[in-house]
Amino acid sequence: MKVLAFFIIWGTLLGCAQRIKVPINRMLSPEAIGKGAKVEYREIGYSSGVLDFSNNSTENALIMGTAKDQEFNLDLGIAPNADIFIKVPEESSSVVGIKVQVLGNSLKAMEAGHKLAFTLGMGSERDSFDQTFKIDLKSDVNEFSLIHGYRLSPLLLIYDGISLSNYYFEGKIENSGSLDKDNFEYTAKNIIGAHVGVILGGSGLQLKLEVASQKIAWSNTEEKLFQHFGMALNAGW
Repeated sequence: MKVLAFFIIWGTLLGCAQRIKVPINRMLSPEAIGKGAKVEYREIGYSSGVLDFSNNSTENALIMGTAKDQEFNLDLGIAPNADIFIKVPEESSSVVGIKVQVLGNSLKAMEAGHKLAFTLGMGSERDSFDQTFKIDLKSDVNEFSLIHGYRLSPLLLIYDGISLSNYYFEGKIENSGSLDKDNFEYTAKNIIGAHVGVILGGSGLQLKLEVASQKIAWSNTEEKLFQHFGMALNAGW
């Protein structure tokens, strides 16, 4: 319970700082916990869109780039082959979802062989921040991923996967002044991601290293391709 309370506090602190950011790295293992819990700290890459109100327009293309931020993840094993997860990023949308392992044994078995799982997640939240104007921002997200892996030994697993996600942001601008509108909307549909990584360690403590790429196109913005390296450390019981 103490660990869960700690996670909730971190979630409150980090989750209140939402921006137009989409994770590039996924850091997803193909193995379910096999009942139990796991807390993970991540440093991962995000594609980042900065609002541009030049020429007093609220429909300009986003200024795209990448950013490296923290993310905390909590996994709760609800069945031998299924976990519930909660992702709380530093400056993006929080996501709640489920992972179901359909091939191979769970993490607790530490058994060599192929693993396969899929995840479904969704989130919705609000935030406010100052970026020239004060902006109230609302986001909605849904995502799907498919992860394959092969455990070579009790302490080494390699994995790869693909993801498909949709992000929608709606903003309200306070004191919009000479802007053409006091609101804006940006949507990124069918964001395609791919990732490859390695997991070192057993069921109690693990280190993850991952390289990922993402193809993303926001409303009124050209399609972009990004890559990023991420790492994570988790503890489970």
